[in-house]
Amino acid sequence: MREDLNDELETFKTQISLPEYATSLGYQVIRNESSRNSIIMQRESDNDKVVIATGADGHGIFFSVRDDADNGSIIDFAQRRQRLNLGQVRKALRPWVGAKALPVPERIKKPTPSSKDRQSVIIAFAQAQQQPAGGHPYLLSRGVSADILADPRFFATIRQDSKGNAVFGHYDGQGLSGYELKNKGFTGFSRGGKKRVWHSLNIGSAPRIVIVESAIDALSHAQITGDRQAAYISIGGQPSPEQWAVIETLAANAEKAGVALVVATDADAAGDKIAQQIVAIAPNAHRERPHGKDWNAQLVCSEILFPELT
Repeated sequence: MREDLNDELETFKTQISLPEYATSLGYQVIRNESSRNSIIMQRESDNDKVVIATGADGHGIFFSVRDDADNGSIIDFAQRRQRLNLGQVRKALRPWVGAKALPVPERIKKPTPSSKDRQSVIIAFAQAQQQPAGGHPYLLSRGVSADILADPRFFATIRQDSKGNAVFGHYDGQGLSGYELKNKGFTGFSRGGKKRVWHSLNIGSAPRIVIVESAIDALSHAQITGDRQAAYISIGGQPSPEQWAVIETLAANAEKAGVALVVATDADAAGDKIAQQIVAIAPNAHRERPHGKDWNAQLVCSEILFPELT
C-alpha cells in the first residue's frame, strides 16, 4: 500500500503540468518573462509570483519570487496554496491524471528540464525588477536616452537587481542561460550561468539583425542610427564555441528568411577579427565600424561635441 501511494506521488510530480495546475488556482503566465526552461506565473488576487521549471528527474518544480523558502514540487504547491494536508492533496490531484483527466482551459507544456545551476540563474533573474520607468540610471549616465530605454524592443530586456546593477539576460536554445551585470566600474556575470546571447524582443520579426559586443552598444547603435526596425544581438565580447554555434544558426536562418545581417563589433583588432569570422560564415553580412572604440564611445563623444544633435 505504501509503495502504491509513493508511486502515485511520483505520477503527480512527473505527469501533471504544474503550469496548467497553477492556472486552475488563478495564476497567469507572464509571457515576456518566460522561456523554454522556465515559466513565470503570477496571481492577481494576492500578487503571488512563482517560477516554474522542470528538474532533471522530470519533476515539475516551483520557486517563489517573494520567499526563498517557498519551493518544491506540485505536492508542496498544492499544500501551501490551498492549505491541504497530504491526503487532501492526493484527492485534489487524482482528477488531473489518467485517461479521464480533467480538461484544462489552456494547454501549457512543461518547461524543458534544467540543471540546478540554471534554476538558480532563473530564480535570481526573476527576482530582479524591471528597469525604472524613466530608464536605468547607469544606462542614462552612459548617454543612452530615456526614449531608447523605453523602446518596446529593449525595455523589458533590461532589469535592475537589489544592488542597482543593470541586468541583461542571456539565452540559448533552452531558454535563459545566464545574465550580465553592468554598473559604474563593474561588469559581472551570473554565478553558474552560461554566456550565450542577449537579444532585443523583435528578433523574430525584424528586417535587419545587428550583431554587437555588448547590450549597451546595441542601445547606443540604435540611438545613433535612429533605426527603429532593426533587431539586436549581443555576444558579450569574444564568442565561445557555443556562441559561435548560435551565430551560425542565426546566419543560416537569416539567409533563409531574407533578413539582412549587420556586423557592428568594436573598432579594434578583436572586434575586426570577430567581424571577419562572422562574414566568413555569412558572406552577405554588412560590416559597420564605429568611429569610437565602440558604439557607446561614439555616442558619448557625439553628445559632448554635438549636444544639440542628441
